[in-house]
Amino acid sequence: MAESRIVDYYAVLAVPPTADLMGLENAYAHLSDELATRVTVDDSSRDALFRLNEAYGVLSKPDMRREYDRVYFSKEIATAEAAIKRVERNRRWQANLLVGALGLVVLVQAVALAYVGQDQLGAVVDAVVGPLLPGNAN
Repeated sequence: MAESRIVDYYAVLAVPPTADLMGLENAYAHLSDELATRVTVDDSSRDALFRLNEAYGVLSKPDMRREYDRVYFSKEIATAEAAIKRVERNRRWQANLLVGALGLVVLVQAVALAYVGQDQLGAVVDAVVGPLLPGNAN
């Protein structure tokens, strides 16, 4: 299935996508005056003036412009959203790695402390766990 191409209204008006309403109005006024004078001489100017009116009609209305931009820039939006998801996924992975590393440090410290104080640790374990074990009468 062929992908339908959307008309680049920004190119029709010769303005950047960041143009504000004043910029659109200025471009429209300049281009429409120029095309209107050529309509009687050049038939292609009539089509260009039609496209110009259509472009201005869409881009000059905020709701229509937002919808147009959503469709026109859909690939760029999808690419940006994918990049954001990638960054979030990497951030979560790094956070989990950090938590795992800290857990490993705590575990190593606990093992080291247990080894250093194993005589006292054995007495503490017997005192705490001993009464819970069957056959151990303390």
